Amino acid sequence: MYCPVRTQPDVVRTSRPARIFYIDNLRIFLTFLVVAHHSAAPYSNLDLWPNWQQPASSTAALPLDLLLLVNQTFFMGFFFLLSGYFVPGAADRKGPGKFAVERLKRLGIPFLGFIVLLRPFFILPTYLDLPAATRPSFAVYYFTSWEVGPAWFLEMLLIFSLAYALSRHLRTTAEPVRSRPLRRRDLLAFVLVLAVVTYAWRIFVPLSTYEPVLGLPDAAYMPQYVLLFAAGVAAYRRRWFATLPRRSGWFGVLFVVVSFVPMALGGYRGFGSSGALASHDLAHLALALWESLFAVGVILVLLRVFERFVAGTSRFSRYLADNAFTVYLVHAPVIVGAVAVLQSLDAAPVPTFLLTLVLAAAGSWAISGALRRMPAVRAVV
Repeated sequence: MYCPVRTQPDVVRTSRPARIFYIDNLRIFLTFLVVAHHSAAPYSNLDLWPNWQQPASSTAALPLDLLLLVNQTFFMGFFFLLSGYFVPGAADRKGPGKFAVERLKRLGIPFLGFIVLLRPFFILPTYLDLPAATRPSFAVYYFTSWEVGPAWFLEMLLIFSLAYALSRHLRTTAEPVRSRPLRRRDLLAFVLVLAVVTYAWRIFVPLSTYEPVLGLPDAAYMPQYVLLFAAGVAAYRRRWFATLPRRSGWFGVLFVVVSFVPMALGGYRGFGSSGALASHDLAHLALALWESLFAVGVILVLLRVFERFVAGTSRFSRYLADNAFTVYLVHAPVIVGAVAVLQSLDAAPVPTFLLTLVLAAAGSWAISGALRRMPAVRAVV
């Protein structure tokens, strides 16, 4: 998926922005993390993805559980941050109305395409796992369930983008772009606000809450998605990505290290505590603080590392970046197919995951490249 974010929105040719290659490379990395996340889920102990079979050894699957936990803490929020960064410029160039129409085309059509063409393959394992005696027809199951898989990101990004277009329409004039250094106290304030808002939200929407209307796999992370999208908008207006402080990466490392303090002081009790702790228990606040520190810390580290060391481009990296958005769309059924092919393989969860990841990543990028050769597909994705 060209991220799940488009770094270069279509604009009038005379005002097309310069391509930021380190952001392109970040998109590739994050998209690969998405494929890795969903490739690990079928072999983990966590019920996060359609499974053909559960792992025979729960202990052997613990590394995959850890990978899923760490990824979930930051990677989708990072996507929303990058998405938010490229929204204001597109809205300024096109105007709120044309921007909204363009978002409906670029996000709405792929979302509907996934629902109609790819969702049947995604939900097939869950359908086959139902007891045969009570299993309805596939058509009935398809139309009476609402599992949208990874397409929930496109759905939420479309909602956020339309909300921004409405706010720009009401404001009539765009806020000017002004360079303002990203200060440490700004980062610390953001972390604290994110932690408190997350804690308050989870009093009513605890972890592992599936949102049946929008299809969010875990609605408990909604505050992170909203606030990081808003932070991306602010980052564009203040040119934060172009003026990252030299030591921002080390500050991110400090955040990651410090994040384990609230975890050790009780945050760990917030995991898997469905009904065991009161929703307002301070262990949930400690867990939210750990998540916020860890997520912002990892994001800062990755931004600085990619800006400093992975800022180049090549024909191959451009191919990966150009097809990343489509990879996000097609990778789910590709993983389902890879898991089905490998289900008879008698191997431990981690090696099976690695083989699935290779097949899924290579297959998803190959399919995406082929699809985008079609003019009708390329016009949308």
